[in-house]
Amino acid sequence: MDTIEPGQKPMQPIHQLPTAITRFIANATLIADDIGESPSNVYRFSKDGEHFFLKTSSPVLASTTYSVKREAQALQWLNGRIGVPELVAVADNEHGEAMITRAVPGVPLSARIEAGQPVSHLFIEALRQLQALPKHDCPLHAGAAMRLRELEYLVSQNLHAQEYELDQWPGLQSVHDLINLLHATLPAENPQDLVFAHGDLGDSNVFVDEHNQLYFIDLGRAGLADRWMDIAFAHRNLREEVSEKMADEFLASLGYADAPAKREFFMQLDELF
Repeated sequence: MDTIEPGQKPMQPIHQLPTAITRFIANATLIADDIGESPSNVYRFSKDGEHFFLKTSSPVLASTTYSVKREAQALQWLNGRIGVPELVAVADNEHGEAMITRAVPGVPLSARIEAGQPVSHLFIEALRQLQALPKHDCPLHAGAAMRLRELEYLVSQNLHAQEYELDQWPGLQSVHDLINLLHATLPAENPQDLVFAHGDLGDSNVFVDEHNQLYFIDLGRAGLADRWMDIAFAHRNLREEVSEKMADEFLASLGYADAPAKREFFMQLDELF
């Protein structure tokens, strides 16, 4: 197997990967993919003219939404329902979890934004597809209380984001201030009102092909949750990468009243991920 090109994150040695994973990779060259801030490691590689991704997570992340096996479960459930990467292999051992997925077609929405093309309607379509998914047999939950417990675990293990901006919210001086605020503002969730949510709905996690077909990647945080989690991410993305005006128009086009307190909660929750 060829040497892995260096990336910013420490990589798991090849000999520690599960046998099913190394068998598929064979002699392909793994190239570190440093897009994103997840503690998981992602590599791309080509084999027989096709493009794939390898994603790994350490045992300490097994109970979190960074778990590769959790994301694989999401892909298995979503296969045939919406556009997601094909799951080629998933395995684990004492060193951690790993999966291989086939690359999706198209380009990320970020490419259209960079080209000055409109994307608000594609975010609306993404929400429509996700929220239309059936809930009765969905195996994954990603509610606010569950995600807050996850954040507390990550903080206890010093696995939370080390770069964050608390000064955007008055009165927050420390990570524990933020966690206390999140407990105080935790939104009530009626199980009947939950929808399927991506969990990190941004312009790098939604791809679009030449026929405007959408594909969703990075689904580790996916599951049943408040609809405003995905809306909050999409709104922030449009506000920061396009314009405040476009973000406001996006909210107005949803067809129901805004819930700014919920949007703020999910943005605050995300700050340490």
